[in-house]
Amino acid sequence: MKIIIEKWNATINLLEAIQTGISDLNKGFRNPLIASSTADLIQMPFRGSEIYLLHKAFIDAGGAANENYKTLLEKTASSISNKNQKGFSAQSLIKYSDKVDYEAKENVKRFLQKMIRNIDSYD
Repeated sequence: MKIIIEKWNATINLLEAIQTGISDLNKGFRNPLIASSTADLIQMPFRGSEIYLLHKAFIDAGGAANENYKTLLEKTASSISNKNQKGFSAQSLIKYSDKVDYEAKENVKRFLQKMIRNIDSYD
């Protein structure tokens, strides 16, 4: 009887170790599409209309061949933050298309030109 109890205790200990290992693994995984805290957000200096323009320019330039505006925004918007908003929704960024003005276009152009100059300076 003592041998049987020892075997059951060993089995229980093994199962508890497996359970602990699985719990530790699960703590390392999270859904990348859901930003759970400010640390998970990409802080950008752009306003909503400028973020919308950057996405639109990226798609129109062929940066993501299998995406359209909405699907790209759905995948990225929840991870973007600026000084006014922590996380966007695709629908809120699409609404910024009506708020695109000359200043927003010029800010995005300056940013993209700066990126081009930086690329030219790389070895």
